[in-house]
Amino acid sequence: MDIQSLSTEKVIDIQKSTLPNSGKPDINKLEGALFRVQTLKDHEGSEDVFKFTAMYLIAIAKAYTFNDANKQTAFQATGIFLILNGFELNASFELVKLTILATIGEADGDNTAFALKVLSNYRNDLLEGTITNDGS
Repeated sequence: MDIQSLSTEKVIDIQKSTLPNSGKPDINKLEGALFRVQTLKDHEGSEDVFKFTAMYLIAIAKAYTFNDANKQTAFQATGIFLILNGFELNASFELVKLTILATIGEADGDNTAFALKVLSNYRNDLLEGTITNDGS
């Protein structure tokens, strides 16, 4: 699988769409955050889209690259990255909580990756026939 990544410019565009007047980002911090994602591939040999997604969420949120909206930018970048790679997040309050927990260091990469799998359309085929229209 050829995993699509997010460029520095794309993350800045995501942040500008969130908060257009937030000022100039710290490019060095943002590039450092995105380098953490690349490190997963280069040094750990990971091909797990959800591990990359978790690292985007954690690294962007914790980098404090922007004057404001760092968590929101990380959250939106996470969703966009998954869409680029064929997955979608389900609407869920737990995603907001996961973003906050990842930001404050209470959710590591592996746990965050697992939670993102559960909170996405990953392997929804396993649910076929288990849920009916009447909620049972």
